[in-house]
Amino acid sequence: MKFRLAAAVLVSTLMAGLAPAGAQIPPIPPGWQMERVVMLARHGVRAPDQSPDELAKYAASPWPTWPVPPDFLTPRGAALARNMGLFYRVHYGGRGLIQEDDCPAPGIVVVWTDLDQRNEDSAISTLGGLYLRCLNSILKHQTDLSKPDPLFHPSPSPSCPMDAAANRAAILARIGGDFSSVLREYAPQLTTLQSTLCPPGLAAGKSCGLSVDTSAIVPDSKGGVVMKGPIAVGSMASEIFLKESAEGMPADQVAWGRLAGDAGLRDVLKVHRLHADLMEKTRPIAQQKGSNMLAQITTSLQDGHKFPGAPSIAEPVRFGILIGHDTNILNVAGLLNLGWDIPGFQDNEVPPSSSLAFELYKEVSTGQRYVRMTFYTQTPEQMRQATPLSLNNLPGMAAVDLPACSADARHRACPLQRFVEIVSAAIDPGCVSIGNVMIKR
Repeated sequence: MKFRLAAAVLVSTLMAGLAPAGAQIPPIPPGWQMERVVMLARHGVRAPDQSPDELAKYAASPWPTWPVPPDFLTPRGAALARNMGLFYRVHYGGRGLIQEDDCPAPGIVVVWTDLDQRNEDSAISTLGGLYLRCLNSILKHQTDLSKPDPLFHPSPSPSCPMDAAANRAAILARIGGDFSSVLREYAPQLTTLQSTLCPPGLAAGKSCGLSVDTSAIVPDSKGGVVMKGPIAVGSMASEIFLKESAEGMPADQVAWGRLAGDAGLRDVLKVHRLHADLMEKTRPIAQQKGSNMLAQITTSLQDGHKFPGAPSIAEPVRFGILIGHDTNILNVAGLLNLGWDIPGFQDNEVPPSSSLAFELYKEVSTGQRYVRMTFYTQTPEQMRQATPLSLNNLPGMAAVDLPACSADARHRACPLQRFVEIVSAAIDPGCVSIGNVMIKR
């Protein structure tokens, strides 16, 4: 097995020197070894989850045609996921964690994916970049195909009721009790989105755009709540425009050519960021939807044998990827108060094929273990051009600090015991239902 331990610090130094503006790659501290990475990733670029006919009520012009059915991963999305897999192999192979040039030993690398087509195909594509010849032994998912995976889609239970009325109140409390303040604050972006969806010359006599629905927080069919109204429609539209750009559509098809390039797209994504923050990071919602996932990540960091799908062998998982959704990453970020900033995106954006990595290190001289986090994503230009990633062309990345650990952090890493304490305080134990998951102190 080819672990490049001796080269790890050199490669880290070289990568830091080659990093594009905004990329942050902290080197492995002297005397530390990387022991494990548990990565929570989003699936790749997919078609909108509504058909063009369903979306028609929001826009005066026909929406672009996608090459796949609604909600499916596109061929471009698969290629971009593969590019991220290639980067992970070079990056973590260079840091001595995984085998860089051949199939890993059994159990070293495991990918656990949600059951949706876009997730399974994203997992296969990511593995196509990581270890194309040996993906069958690495790719895992829930055996019971008849119900949602509770890691990615937790359901209400007696101990975790997901009360819609309480969650609605929690969201509204964050914005002053009603939508008036956020509608004023985001008026410039909402005005731009309205004119993009429904230019006055094209929308004559047609009701479309942001005001199709009235602002409200209402229960959904899955036990949660959803937002209606201008913020929700603007969020949906701006993310579709981002996907159109990432899909490599011609400029005149991305938002029908009505936005001012990347800067215009980035500006209207403020509405998407607001919607995501309110609906996924509001405290009780983040606890209800993210406690399972954060408990699983923490348990897997402590014991690689506890990673989902890990084989029952002596060697623990060293590199585990959970491929789910942006909502999963946002829930965990909300629980831990995490943030990141990647040039080209709004801060805390979770683009397709991005990931939040939890890295476990050991200080050899003391035996002390630390957890450090990094956020990875391709830049808008890299997605639009399907640019291959390498040490000379790194993706966007940012070190992610844990605010609750600021007093104890070393080299932007939190002592494992303190990390576990913070997680234990953040999650709702009643919402942790995964068998064999236990937060050890």
